[in-house]
Amino acid sequence: MSANASEAERRALICEFLGQFYERGWVAGTGGGICAALPDQTILMAPSGVHKERVVPADLFVVDRRGAVVRMPEDRDLRLSECSGIFCAVMERRKAGSVMHSHALSAVLAADLARDTDRLTIRELEMLKGIRGCRNTEVHALPVIDNKPEEPELVGEVERVLDHPDFVAASCILVRDHGAYLWGTDLWETKRHAEVYHFLFDAVTARWRLR
Repeated sequence: MSANASEAERRALICEFLGQFYERGWVAGTGGGICAALPDQTILMAPSGVHKERVVPADLFVVDRRGAVVRMPEDRDLRLSECSGIFCAVMERRKAGSVMHSHALSAVLAADLARDTDRLTIRELEMLKGIRGCRNTEVHALPVIDNKPEEPELVGEVERVLDHPDFVAASCILVRDHGAYLWGTDLWETKRHAEVYHFLFDAVTARWRLR
């Protein structure tokens, strides 16, 4: 995405991607979400508790880097995404331009493969090259954290693994029994990473079943 893309263009693209993610089963039952930075360093963020395939550009919140609301959507009954603290943590620590939250079954099953460890390792898959900075010859380690009753309670653990040296190459965090958070430098890279990581989740779980 061009750095000069207008706010209106970014709003439209967020809604387009949410529709695509819904069709793929990554956001469903009002769960999941996405955000994107604006040139002034504020953040466009999808609302919480709504069917994501029906979100329209006017439904998006504008928040600052701490998650405080700067501009409300036209529908004042909408609530800010419960992922806001996590989105802000990722954008701050990884200089991400966009973050997506997935509720995909494949993400939940992939996290199960970590068992009682703090990571899922992925190797020997060509699609690893779709992750920025990764090669298909590498062992790619993704952090896996435990779920909490409420998403704001995950922020501390998210910050911890974002700062962990073993996970500097990761653009995704898996949350047990919940889903995944993944990101990119802009909306388009986040979309690519979403597609690649969900393929990798499918691949590692399929391989496990074939053992």
